[in-house]
Parts: sequence; structure tokens; C-alpha cells
Amino acid sequence: MVAQSVKTKPSEYTSLNIDRIRMGVKLLAPIYDGDSEKNILLLASGKTITKGTIENLKKRGIRSVRVHERDLMNLTLAPGESQDSQTNSALENRRRKNQLQSAYTASQNKAADSQRTDSPWQIQTSSFLHEIRPVQPTSYSPEMKNQYREQFAVLTNITDDLYRQLLVTRRISMPQIHDITNISFSQMAQDMDLFVLEGITPIDNGNFCRHGLQMSSLAMAIGTQLGLNREKLILLATGCLLHDTGMNRINAKALWSNEPLNPIQYVELKKHPIITFDLLSKVHEIPTISKIIAYQIHERCDGSGYPRGQKSNQIHPLSKIAAVADKFIDLVSTRPNKMGLLPYQAAEKLVYGASQGKYDRNTVRALLQSISLYPLGSLVELNNGQLAIVIRTNRTHYDNPIVEVLEQNGMNQLTNLSDYEDMHVVRAVSKEELQTSLHAI
Repeated sequence: MVAQSVKTKPSEYTSLNIDRIRMGVKLLAPIYDGDSEKNILLLASGKTITKGTIENLKKRGIRSVRVHERDLMNLTLAPGESQDSQTNSALENRRRKNQLQSAYTASQNKAADSQRTDSPWQIQTSSFLHEIRPVQPTSYSPEMKNQYREQFAVLTNITDDLYRQLLVTRRISMPQIHDITNISFSQMAQDMDLFVLEGITPIDNGNFCRHGLQMSSLAMAIGTQLGLNREKLILLATGCLLHDTGMNRINAKALWSNEPLNPIQYVELKKHPIITFDLLSKVHEIPTISKIIAYQIHERCDGSGYPRGQKSNQIHPLSKIAAVADKFIDLVSTRPNKMGLLPYQAAEKLVYGASQGKYDRNTVRALLQSISLYPLGSLVELNNGQLAIVIRTNRTHYDNPIVEVLEQNGMNQLTNLSDYEDMHVVRAVSKEELQTSLHAI
């Protein structure tokens, strides 16, 4: 047998020193941290590079960025040219383009060597992330908020119908699943923050269908930040939507009792991924990867999960995303035998778990990019003593979200905390404190 070499597809992103970035250029594609191997988004497409932009990046310790091939020529300073001596002369522009064309051709030959290999996901031109609108420091549209809520209720009913199909007829309507994912894609593209906010709202007791839909929504948001394309996001969403079908075949009453699970009840609970996989394996329409995701959602990278105690290299990368989404929704949800945590506390637990090797670090980082360290909808206290509600994320600025500051006169002020060096969040505030504070205002 003769071994054949495999041609590797070159990366569409190239590393560029921050001192070589040209000002005044409007980005056609996002740029990422060039020194990190974790796809950290720095600037969204549509952003115009200014002197302030570059200074802010330098303050954050950024020394190089990863630039898309569509921006590389316009964004790179020519040899001998500096950011302080930029010129707009036609002659200089022509010389710069000729020099950069040669540099760009050379970079394509070395592109494969610059690809990051620690994560199975890479930001590609096919990544759905490119279809997401940049974060806007604006309040939600009331009409869109109502629309998202109504659509989520409809999707919950569709998910309930999918569960009945699977349990009664052992068949599934893939067009209905595609209806759910298509609406999710549309909502994410229009307003990612509002989409996520609906997805992380605590669920009603015992509603497995709503739980499946919520963790599917959060998983899709996380996967988008990791650079997944539509095809992989659909596989991920399908596995998440259907992962709890096996709960209907076990004695789950103990989950809703006021007492903690005893060892026998916990053993019973750990059966449901096996039962789910058995149900899904009989339905040929469901992709194999989606079945694996549903089976592995409760596995942990350190081997402490169930049903098989598999470790990181045995767990499918999409299952690791599903695991983080499922755990976050579980942590913020209240049941008779446990109180739901504040979203900040849930995020904190996942960050700690990732540091201990329990969860995939790239996935937890993408979770924070999706919901912020102080998740959407959280009430927080600022260092000046004011209370504020988190309404939008700032992606990589985990601890500096966009908030609505609660004013005594009722004229709440929208504030982007990343614009203020002297203003920051000091703590998350409970719902009880929220009610007390609102009565006081």
C-alpha cells in the first residue's frame, strides 16, 4: 500500500503584529487574539480600526492578532511605514499593495503551520459566528422580546411533540427539528443576547422538554462562539433536544421530592442516558453524532461523570459543549430538593470545574463569551454603590458587561462598563435584594 500525502487546507487567518496594523480600515471579518490558542474574539466585523482601538488592545496585553485574508492587505502597514506616519497618497498605496501581495502569497504557503491544534474547532469562513451582528449598546426591542418569548413557547410545544413521537411511535420528524434550528439561527443572527437570555431563564419543575430546548439554545450559542458551522450546530442541537427522552422511562419522582437522592435513586437516575441512546438508536433519521451527544452529556473530562465514566479523549467534542450547557441550566434551576443558584454563581462553579479538569476549558470560555461572567438578566452592584441589570454581553470582556443602571428617578441609564476604567461590577445581587431595592427606588 502506497502512502499518499494529504493536502491540508490553509488557514484563512494570518498572524499580524499589532504595531503593523493600519488605522482607518473597516474590518470585513472579525479578528482574534494572535497569541492565544483559544479563538478569543477581539473585534467584530464592521469595526473601523482607530488609534483608540489599537491603544485599547495594547492595554489588554495584546501583541498580535489573527487577521482574515480579506482584510490582510488593507490592514497591514507596508515595510518602513509606521502607525504614526501613515499617508493616503495614491503612490504609497500602490507600493504598499504590491509589497503586501508578495507577503500575502508567502503567508499562504505557511498558513498550515500557523493553525491552532489544541482545539478541534477553528474559526473558518463557514463559521456561523460571521453571521452574528456585533454587540450594540442598546436596550432590547420590546416587540422583538415578545416575539422571541412567543416563539420559544411554540418551540417548546414542538419539542414536546418530538418526545411523544419518539416514545410512542419510535419515529421522529426531522423537519420539525430543522424548524427549531432554523428559528434559532434567525434569532441568534438578529440578537444573540436576547436569544441567550431566553435560553438561560430557569425552567419549570419536571419540564424535560423545556430543559432540552433551553440547553439546546445555550449549546448553540456556545458552539457559535467556538466557530462551529450550521451543520455541526444542528447536530449539537439535535442531541441536546432529545437527550432527556430516557427520563420518561425511569422512576424520576425522586427528582421532585423534598429529599436529596439516596444511592439507589442516584443509580436509577444514571440509567437515563443509556435508555435514551437505546431509543435513539432505533431511529435511523437521527444522525449518529447526535445520538452520541445525547449519550455523553453527563460525562466529565476528568472521568467523574456517567454512565461510563469516560475521560476527555473519549468524549466527543460536541458532547463537551452540551455538558457545559446542561450543567449551567441545571445549576440555575430550582427543584423541591435544591435551590437554583444565581447565574453568576453557576458561571463561577463552571469556571472552577474547568480549572480542575472537569469541563473543557475552551467550552467554558465560550460560555462566558455567550452569557458574560455576570450573565444576562443578572442584578449586580457597581463599585459606586448603584444597582444595575446586565442586558448585554461584551464577549471577551467577561466582567464588564453592558448594564442598565437603576436610577431613583426611574430614568435608567444604559452603560457600557468597558468604556469606564473607574466603574466595574463588585458583586451579583440576589432576587430578594432586587425586590427590596426596587421598592426603595
